[in-house]
Amino acid sequence: MVSDDAARPWWAGAALDETLDPLLVARPSHRDGRLVDLVVDYANPAAQAWGTPPGARLGARLDAHGQRELFEAFIEVARTGRPMARDGVPMTMAGEHRLIDVRAAAVGGAVVATWRDVTSRRRAEEAVHESEQRFRLAFDDAPVGMTITDVTQDGGARYVRVNRAFAAMLGMTPEQMTGRQGAEFTHPDHRELDEALRGRLRAGQLEPHQVEKRMLRADGSTLWVKESAAPAGQDGHPTYVISHVEDVTERRAAEAELERRALYDPLTGLANRVLLLDHLAVAARELRRSGGQVAVLYLDLDHFKDVNDTLGHAAGDEVLREVADRVSGVLRPDATAARLAGDEFVVATRVEDDLTAVRIAERLHAAIVPPIRAGAREIVARPSIGVATSDDPDVDPDELLRKADVAMYHAKHRGTEAWALYDDDLHALAVSRLAIEEDLRTALARSWFRLRYQPIVDLADGRVVAAEALLRLDHPERGLLRPATFLEVAEDCQLIVPIGGWVLGEAARQLARWQTVRPDMGVSVNISPRQVRHLVLRDQVKAALDGAGPGAGDLLLEITEHVLLDADAATLAELRDVTSEGCGLAIDDFGTGYSSLANLTRFPVTEVKIDRAFVAGLGVRKRDTAVVEAIVRLADTLGLGTVAEGVETAAQLAALRELGCRRAQGYLLGRPMTGDELGALLGQSAPGPGF
Repeated sequence: MVSDDAARPWWAGAALDETLDPLLVARPSHRDGRLVDLVVDYANPAAQAWGTPPGARLGARLDAHGQRELFEAFIEVARTGRPMARDGVPMTMAGEHRLIDVRAAAVGGAVVATWRDVTSRRRAEEAVHESEQRFRLAFDDAPVGMTITDVTQDGGARYVRVNRAFAAMLGMTPEQMTGRQGAEFTHPDHRELDEALRGRLRAGQLEPHQVEKRMLRADGSTLWVKESAAPAGQDGHPTYVISHVEDVTERRAAEAELERRALYDPLTGLANRVLLLDHLAVAARELRRSGGQVAVLYLDLDHFKDVNDTLGHAAGDEVLREVADRVSGVLRPDATAARLAGDEFVVATRVEDDLTAVRIAERLHAAIVPPIRAGAREIVARPSIGVATSDDPDVDPDELLRKADVAMYHAKHRGTEAWALYDDDLHALAVSRLAIEEDLRTALARSWFRLRYQPIVDLADGRVVAAEALLRLDHPERGLLRPATFLEVAEDCQLIVPIGGWVLGEAARQLARWQTVRPDMGVSVNISPRQVRHLVLRDQVKAALDGAGPGAGDLLLEITEHVLLDADAATLAELRDVTSEGCGLAIDDFGTGYSSLANLTRFPVTEVKIDRAFVAGLGVRKRDTAVVEAIVRLADTLGLGTVAEGVETAAQLAALRELGCRRAQGYLLGRPMTGDELGALLGQSAPGPGF
């Protein structure tokens, strides 16, 4: 018997008694030849300490302990001799539910059973399983991309797990990505970021990191992602990297758009002032390393406002975009093209010398001047270009830009060339122009302007029949200034419009005083092109006549041929409105521009003024005499009056009378004088001077 101590070796009993797992031996019990029960014949201390189930008391019957299913299994072992193993058998001990793994075998006609309490292990395994399930759900079904990467392999890092969200970002499935190297999906330009991470891992660095990079979709397109990676490992040896991957393509696009709006012109896509000055400063600093110069070319399109005024801003924008493309098309890749405002463009580039900068200006001009189609019209955009250069690495970008601006204005006013290079003389000129502009504003505010009147004489009888109003500026320090000293500046800063309004009002008031002596007296006033193009002439004339009260038919408005040539429908309507009220319209300096019979018949012209250049050649140059004769005959044919300007000699006067010119003015017939002085002359019945 197993329970007989004498039958066992001394060490067998000691070994069984010291076994940590419970162990018992049960012998079969038969009745009427049938195996009906098992009786405990031996139980080691561990089994006795366990308690009653599954039966640990000597002599106890196993079926007496209520574990019927387990009892039947033991009976089957005794009957068949086949061993039995059952895991996770539920037991209740002292009111507590336990789980045991049971093993039983037939040995020497008895059943030897052993078991182990696996309750804690099973619960731990279940907890781990549940944790794994939660992780799997959190990983696979996470709305953001997640990856687990094995970094123990030489030469790369392979995905061992990829969730659905990340695979969907790249247009793939997790199965298609698992086992492949992550570098396959990183854009070539950013693979160095992956290599940098692997380098840190090889160095034993386990700190989390973040990086933004571009990745490749299955269709070859790209997206921006933000990857947050946390390495995992032991003893400074990382084995895996768990990454959280977020698609930031839209955010990057929004940031790029904000940057574009902050640094680029929205209409043309060129750099704006902020980016231009930054690039200009960088180019200047490069001079320390490579020498040479940095150049700024400032471009302004002549009369571009007329495009907006006549064709509309949509056409103007179309022209500006085309100019931007043409500017960019002639520049080197390291140059910066910018649009500052309106029709002002700037180029910043490094050059070898001033001559190189000038050649760039010439290329820009040649590229821009070919006609540009805007809708159904072709527009010729003529740029004036100012060039400023410096070899100083510490040059102030704003100051260099200002110098180029000064040179551009000089080129525009000079008109003979498309560009001008800044120098000290231009600086002095700019200072002078600024002072003149300040004087003009002060003159308007403090009434420094004066009018002088040059008599216009009827060549038939020598009487003064009208006068041309001539503007002067009575400067308190510089004396009486002629228009040549300030008119160009007034045009540029657009002060000519309010000045022109003042001239109309003052001339009309003076005419009203003269007409108390000579009711048929008239006055002519020079009109600036800006007064016509800004569509303010009608209102200014009405205000002048309402304020003075003379007959409108005695007020003659003088405009240049260029105003007529550039006139659109709105300008033409403005001129017709003025003449419909009785004002006359004269073409000043006739014959010096591009006059034609069509121009004279298209507009409500009442008089032409023959330029002094042709009058000076009367009797001296046959060509000039022929021109004057042709103008007089043309005017007579159309029923227009003629006035010859600049008559200074008796021979010129005689020639004009012989050619049939109706009126004339000039120093021979009377110098400019005050209104009172001319009024005194009107009271005389004798012919005027020169007759």
